[in-house]
Amino acid sequence: MAYKKNGSISMTDYLRTWEGMEAAYYLNLTKSIGVSNFNISQMQRLWDNSRIKPAVLQIEVNPTITQEELVEWCRVHGVVIMAYSPFGAILGRKQDAPPPRADDQFLQSLSTKYNKTVPQILLRYLLDRSLVAIPRSTNKGRIEQNIDILDFSLTPEEIKKLGSFNKNYRLRTPAKCYVGGMKPPSQEQVVGIEPTPSGAGARVTTPHANRSSSAR
Repeated sequence: MAYKKNGSISMTDYLRTWEGMEAAYYLNLTKSIGVSNFNISQMQRLWDNSRIKPAVLQIEVNPTITQEELVEWCRVHGVVIMAYSPFGAILGRKQDAPPPRADDQFLQSLSTKYNKTVPQILLRYLLDRSLVAIPRSTNKGRIEQNIDILDFSLTPEEIKKLGSFNKNYRLRTPAKCYVGGMKPPSQEQVVGIEPTPSGAGARVTTPHANRSSSAR
């Protein structure tokens, strides 16, 4: 489900939106397409009703929200997880956030053992889970530190211990879940795709332009 500029919920079914993204793929405007903040039921519904499968899912993942079930679903289906907010509440400023914090004894022991900062340990945790971490920084020194995590690996036991911090706590505002039974918008409301015979590519139809284009 998406939101309009005024903050209201858009009634456009995300499957229709995905058709437009598939069109961009067939027109060679992008090499891959993906989604953000989808849960398992949304991912499964998209998977079952699409021609081009999502290549990536961007979600919040860190030791206080490990997303084990969703990560496993994506692993089985070959979808890359892009993990935003990789430091979570551990480095966050929210007073009501659950522990741990950066001064946690276990985190500090890992920092000492590997001669790395706690943020580097947290990034390595995601990397060792085969996730793509996307930390955000405008500080040159910290950006360099964020990259400098390729010369060590955490042990399976350490990864499990970090995962035990899970509280399903989201640093970012949770996305609204899709509710079934929604009536899809009409063809006149959205840009749709007319399937063409096998091997003929896809045709993108623009309702307001009375014209179509196709690509192989």
